[in-house]
This record gives sequence, C-alpha cells and structure tokens, in this order.
Amino acid sequence: MIIVRFTGGLGNQMFQYALGRNLALKNNTWLKIDTSILFDRSQAHEIVTHRNLDIDIFNVRLESATDKEIEYFNGKKYASIPGKIYNKIGWTFRKKNLIVENGRQFDSAILQLGDNKCLVGSWQSEKYFREAESYIRKEYTFKAPLSGKAEELGKQIAQPNTLCVNVRRGDYVTSPIYSKTLGAMPLEYFQKGYEAIKAKTSISKTFIFSDDIEWCRQNLNFFKDATLVEHEYAGPKFSTYLHLMSLCNHFIIPNSTFGWWGAWLANRSGKIVIAPKSWYKDPTLNSSDIVPAGWIKL
Repeated sequence: MIIVRFTGGLGNQMFQYALGRNLALKNNTWLKIDTSILFDRSQAHEIVTHRNLDIDIFNVRLESATDKEIEYFNGKKYASIPGKIYNKIGWTFRKKNLIVENGRQFDSAILQLGDNKCLVGSWQSEKYFREAESYIRKEYTFKAPLSGKAEELGKQIAQPNTLCVNVRRGDYVTSPIYSKTLGAMPLEYFQKGYEAIKAKTSISKTFIFSDDIEWCRQNLNFFKDATLVEHEYAGPKFSTYLHLMSLCNHFIIPNSTFGWWGAWLANRSGKIVIAPKSWYKDPTLNSSDIVPAGWIKL
C-alpha cells in the first residue's frame, strides 16, 4: 500500500497523486489518500491557504486510508507514560516508511521505493511520474463534459494556434508567506513571453485565464485579439477553467501548479509553453526540476 498525504490545492494534489500512482503501479499495490492535513482547520500549518479535496474532478480512483492506516505512519497520541513509551519504540521501526520530501529538487531515489510507504511532500516534477504518463493522462480526464456556453467557448479555444495566458495573483499578492516565497510574476514576464511565442509561431487568438480578471483587463491589453475568460466559466472547483485551458495550443504560464497542469494536459502537437525561469521569488528554493524539458524558460 502507498499512501499519499494531500496538501495544497488542485495542482499540488495532482503532483502528489501522480507520484503515488506511479509507485503503486511499480509495486503492484494499492494507492490510498490521506486528507487529514488537507481538512485540518484547527490550526495554522504548512497549508497557508486552506484547501479542499479538488482532484476528484478527474476520473481518478480515490480510496481513503483508514484511521488505523494513517495512525501507523503518524503514531497514536497517548496521554499516559506507558503509551508514549510504546509509541516511541514503535516509531523506531516505522519511521523508515514515512517519506518526507527533502527540498524541491527531483530525487531519483524516490522512484526506487518499495511498498508500504506514506509520501509527504510536493513532488513537483514530471520526472516523478513520466514513466506512467500514459496511465496518468487517462486518469486525468475530466468527469464532467463541457456544456452550454463553456462548450461553445471550448470549440473556439480548440481551433489551431490559440494561446492560453494564465495569470496567478490572489494569495501570491495578499499572503505574507506566498508573496515572499513565490510572488506574482511581473507584467514584463508576460510581455516577453508574448514576444517569444510570436517569434516561433502565429497566434490566431489569445485566451486569458486568471484569479484576478480585473488586473488583466487593465494591464494585458498588448495581447491582440484576446478574450478574458470570466469566472462564470470557472465550474465546480475551477474544473471548467482548467478544462478550457487544456484545449489551447500554446501557453504562457506563471509560477503556478494550476497553470503548469493546464499546459501539461494539453497533449497537442507542436505545443509551445513559456514558463518562469525562476519559479520561486525566494532564491534559496531550487526550482530546476519543475519545468519539463522542452518548455521555454524566461
């Protein structure tokens, strides 16, 4: 059994699940999910912005770990001295099975892990699941088909040489932690990205997706023939938004896992993706393995 401890939003959950599924396939074992931290609202922890289970917008096989299975990797909380001693002794044997990510660089040793492991981390690299890519792509298909106005917009987006521009602001601007570690990409990044795309291909139409549409309306008027995709197209858990993004041909994405997956899901021939060279504003965080080979870093 492989257990994945979910943290973060949809993009993070997709990375975590992808690694877990890859290891479960390699070990011919079950994959289960642990949402105990995800749903914890009792105190502040590493999830700066509290999230919900979002990955169920896809055709993924989700089986929750039991309390007993989660307790095995966490240890049970005992009030008594004998109980605490028992827990400490037991942890000596169990701790090798709790795998906590050490830094943000890809660690090839993770792919050699055997059965009976609990994974805790972000695992933000295609390298963690590339060997199971075809399987992951089958699971990462949307449960709900596009309908109504979204279906009509999807037909426009699916035309040749369309460009998706994704702008992430929100808590990257307002959160004291995210604004220091990640930070919103500057306007110049999108300007340079647009010029880089135009130097390689012709763009028929641009579609702009963002959590701050008004900022885009005021600042991104240099994109020609652009459509701002309003949040009426968001859908449950922003599933329709991601679905529409994935229909584009080319991409300019920010330092956002949501944008990353929008570009990755677009399995289009000749796809061009512009991504940030420095994923993190904090220079001490290594982002060398986040952007896949073949994407253009600016």
